Amino acid sequence: MEVSNVVTIPSFFGSKIAKKLTFTDQGIKVETAGPTIIIPAESINAFRYKVGWTRGYKFVFGRQYVIETKDFQNKIFEIKLNSIYGIKRKAYYEAWSKIYQLLWKYYFNSTLNYYAELYKINQVFEIAGVSFDADGISWAKKNKLLWNEISISNYRTYFMIYNANNIKQTKSCSFANDWNASILQQIIKAVVKQQKEIADTQQ
Repeated sequence: MEVSNVVTIPSFFGSKIAKKLTFTDQGIKVETAGPTIIIPAESINAFRYKVGWTRGYKFVFGRQYVIETKDFQNKIFEIKLNSIYGIKRKAYYEAWSKIYQLLWKYYFNSTLNYYAELYKINQVFEIAGVSFDADGISWAKKNKLLWNEISISNYRTYFMIYNANNIKQTKSCSFANDWNASILQQIIKAVVKQQKEIADTQQ
């Protein structure tokens, strides 16, 4: 079933539409009561996302659904949906989830494919602070893992890259804080799987 490329976000009170986002190959059009915003596809460089809690003095009373994109000049566009006492929680979660899916469909699948092609031609590149080269990945100054040393643990809000032979050698990547952490996760999983398949055929 084809997913619509339009996301409508209702206002906190009532059923009036507060914001409408339209996703196309050319970019994102954001319509509100104010001026329409156009985010060209070629300027969309990175994204990150989170679901957070709104806390009072002693208890949680709401949730925040946040998605941010960043352009090549480090300008950030943020969608933040606040549900308090459960009001609009389902509608905001569904809008947040659909925005995430459409970002992947229209912009970041091609980014993932771009990095996959760089890997295939042994081109050095970096995603979310992790550098890739022909034989493995590295971060900071002293951390280097060969492809056959890499293990990944996946969680809802982050994932861990670590040395299968030395658990102390780890890197945590947060979907909320690290730009393009989701792309990093996907490319590492794909390459590690490929490297394992190659190693198995050589045994």
